[in-house]
Amino acid sequence: MSRALLNELKARQIAFLEARLVSEAAARDFRERLPAGFAALLATPLGALADAAAIARALDALAAEESLRRAVRPAAAAALAALIEAARAERRRAKELMPEGARATIDRILEQPKLVPERLVREVLESAALDAVMRDVLYDALKEFSEKVNPFFAEWGLPALLKRVSPFGLGGVGKTMGTMRGEFERRLEPEIRRFLQGFSRTAMRQVQDIVVAKGDTPEFVGLRKHVATWVLEQQVSELIGQLDAKSSALAEELGADVAAQVLRDRPVRQRLHEATAVFVAAHANEPLGEVLGRFGIKPALDFDALAAALWPVVRSLCATAPVRAWIASMVEEFFDGLPDGISPPA
Repeated sequence: MSRALLNELKARQIAFLEARLVSEAAARDFRERLPAGFAALLATPLGALADAAAIARALDALAAEESLRRAVRPAAAAALAALIEAARAERRRAKELMPEGARATIDRILEQPKLVPERLVREVLESAALDAVMRDVLYDALKEFSEKVNPFFAEWGLPALLKRVSPFGLGGVGKTMGTMRGEFERRLEPEIRRFLQGFSRTAMRQVQDIVVAKGDTPEFVGLRKHVATWVLEQQVSELIGQLDAKSSALAEELGADVAAQVLRDRPVRQRLHEATAVFVAAHANEPLGEVLGRFGIKPALDFDALAAALWPVVRSLCATAPVRAWIASMVEEFFDGLPDGISPPA
């Protein structure tokens, strides 16, 4: 067999493979062989599929600033934007998106003791904003109490008594009482505010102590369930209805920043690398299917749907210039390795 004939066979083989790999026949072959291929994958030892060191290098590469800027942050922002947009369009109530029995599970979670950390309760209630609210509430209460209960100025107090003993009117006494009341209230207001500067914090600490002490009582458990019920009864779109375009953009930016920072953080990556290495080493000789089974994972795939989803990607990859060049190089390597004058087998 001459070299010219070998070159012609080589060219025909390359052309055949390039056409065959993206043909309808290849699509049928892919679907037919997918179950056996997946079974073979599950039977392969984990150590042959996962290289902990290579995974670590890949994560480190993903955490490089250029990768974070060009891939991770845009992907995280786009994913969050899609979720927000989907939530805006969702008119069903939140509970309608939950599986059967989920509400009972939520109730059991909310019944757990010490569900809300004490430090969180105290941190929230010690905020300057709530302290200001407490001062305003106490101030209004003291003012109203003073106006209605102060025996010197309340309608049922000294003025009423003087009217009773002086049926011809209070005259100058009434004017004097009015002047005294104005002066009293003028001096009372700053005194109340000065008093509340310290007392409001004391009152808020008492609120903290009560919330912490009674956080697991039936009343507070009922409060948690009531809030959960209210949330689940709302339309999903209404739950984020106040999230305008500017807020959405800020949320997307924050999500992208958090995703990037998680990958950027060296201690986090180091712990992940160590955990991956330990896991792979512990299960290196076990088939992938058994490893998944340890965690209750037993894939039951719809291979028709899987093949329909994967084949366009596989076909497109096979049609790319780099893959075609790789296939051609392997065919050329085979034919170029044949000696000149080789004869076909008898």
